[in-house]
Amino acid sequence: MDLELTIRKLRKQMLIERIAFGAFALILVLCWAAGHFKDAKSLILVDGKPVVCVPSATDAHDILTQIKSRTGCNPSEISFKQDVRVERAPGNAYAISRHKAYRTVLRVVSPVVPKWAIIVDGKPAVAVPSREVAGEVLEAAKRKFASEAHNLAEEPQFKENVTVDIAAVDPSIYRKTSDEAVKYLFSDDVGTITKDAVYVVQKGDVAGAIAARCGLKLDELAALNSDVHLDRLQIGDRLRVKTTSTRPKLTVVVRDMVERTETTPPPVQQVASANLYEGQTCVIAPGSSGLRNVRVQTIYENGHKVGSETVDEQILRTPTPRRIAVGMRHRR
Repeated sequence: MDLELTIRKLRKQMLIERIAFGAFALILVLCWAAGHFKDAKSLILVDGKPVVCVPSATDAHDILTQIKSRTGCNPSEISFKQDVRVERAPGNAYAISRHKAYRTVLRVVSPVVPKWAIIVDGKPAVAVPSREVAGEVLEAAKRKFASEAHNLAEEPQFKENVTVDIAAVDPSIYRKTSDEAVKYLFSDDVGTITKDAVYVVQKGDVAGAIAARCGLKLDELAALNSDVHLDRLQIGDRLRVKTTSTRPKLTVVVRDMVERTETTPPPVQQVASANLYEGQTCVIAPGSSGLRNVRVQTIYENGHKVGSETVDEQILRTPTPRRIAVGMRHRR
């Protein structure tokens, strides 16, 4: 009985020792693998395509962290619009310096951060810390231009479709306070719209001048017109180009109501007269002006007048016609 108990204890002890040894060996292997990978050359891949090779995985992760830090936001909140990964590089890959790798990766990735955003026509216009701040920004935007109206016809409206939601935004549009956000929305740095267009070659046109006129580089113009010899342009040739136009990030529409009394000119009635020769006229009755009361809405967009419309009219006095006799008698 004692012998069996002793054997069981020995077997149990051996099992524990084997498990401990196996765990220790596994830890050693994992540490070696991690260290080996950490010290090995690594690739930074963007959307599955290798962009740069750096001396180690540490260098790769440091470069990505550095790009996130330059946004001014918490790096832990930053991600990339593209799929960015770090993988071990093949043995024959050539590693470049961290500085050169940083500049290369910076050109091809777009950092984004999840923030509450004011979204204008489906595109984030400005980002703020919370939904409440976003609401303050929109109200402040309305007040900014409503104060310029003498008699508001209705509450200011937004011309675009405006919503508030959490979105992955470019960190450069993030503002910490409502005042900063309003200032950014209506700054001189307006948004641009790029459209496809066609340019017809005129006399004296050369490719370089056409590209500059359309805001393009010569190689960009060449890429858009790969089937055209730009050094042999003829008058009437049609070139594909890009045109840009500006638009505000947000448009506040204000309707200012004005009520005024104004005169209306008398209508003119012509009466044929056989007593007058052709070309002769004679005033039969001078008529009189009318009087009306009108309510006019003047429409402003971001403080600039864009139109007006009469919304109500009351006739106070009807004008009487001005009657003129027109000669119809032939001269002999």
